[in-house]
Amino acid sequence: MNAPTLLVGLGGTGSEIVQRVYNQATEAQRESIGFVVFDTDVNELRRIEEKTPAIHTVQTSTRLTVGEYLDADHYSRDTWFPVNRILNGKALTEGAGQVRAISRLALNTTIQQGRMNPLNEAIEELYKLSGKSLTQSPRVILTGSLCGGTGSGLILPVAMYIRNFMTTKLQQGSSIIRGFFILPEVYNDVITTQSERNNLRCNAYAAVREIDAFMMKDDGSLGEQYDLRFMAPRAGSKNQDEYTGRPMDFCFLFDAQNLDGMKLNSFSEYKEHAANCIYGMAIAPTSKRSNSSEDNVIREIVFSGGRNRFAGAARLC
Repeated sequence: MNAPTLLVGLGGTGSEIVQRVYNQATEAQRESIGFVVFDTDVNELRRIEEKTPAIHTVQTSTRLTVGEYLDADHYSRDTWFPVNRILNGKALTEGAGQVRAISRLALNTTIQQGRMNPLNEAIEELYKLSGKSLTQSPRVILTGSLCGGTGSGLILPVAMYIRNFMTTKLQQGSSIIRGFFILPEVYNDVITTQSERNNLRCNAYAAVREIDAFMMKDDGSLGEQYDLRFMAPRAGSKNQDEYTGRPMDFCFLFDAQNLDGMKLNSFSEYKEHAANCIYGMAIAPTSKRSNSSEDNVIREIVFSGGRNRFAGAARLC
């Protein structure tokens, strides 16, 4: 039996990768996997629900505008959101518009209103599975793009939410969380304007810096001069809770070129490549060998002070 595995897709790209992995998995393998996707785009979520009902969906948007979100969420407005009148009129049901902060703002409201149940239920189902066989702890995989507004804005808060939920509610502190994320250059063939490409790079840079900072904090390698905290709303309350722990144990990044400067032929092939890597590492029969090799990396992480948590991922042969 495979280790109980939670696969979470963030944004449009992440949701499509999750669907591809779902299609690769056999019926027997799906019994030990929870599939969840997050998106602000209601049209994309509706398509997934119609095509693959077994995948849990979390819509992180409502019909409210950004300004209306901020009027209801004073903590975000006053402490971290980049308030701008131009953004205030934007509705979120069609996506985050490449603005990471909007995606995070929408997720805060989703948590506060208690609409994270599809994710919570998927995690609890895995806990029940792990209770049948105590040999392996549940494993979590988050996937998506570091570039767009929705996915890159959700990576850190969703990872921290999952870590907190599994540790505090289910006492599953030993769970391994991995991230598989696509980098900006992969989008060069589908994003044609330089200004949009620059924005993708900015989103990716900010997302990686956030992930790395919280990893460093948990490993004890972040300078004491940095007062770094992650706060999230409590369900059904205006109060904020602090989430602790590292967002993920390992972070795999997919760029457009390999070490030999070779590229795949299309954007679709990159998403298929990401799905293949996730399937091979977490679900396929070879995953046990991969998990064993990964466990051996812990010693190197200790020696490096936690700086060996990022990696690439090659095409499986």
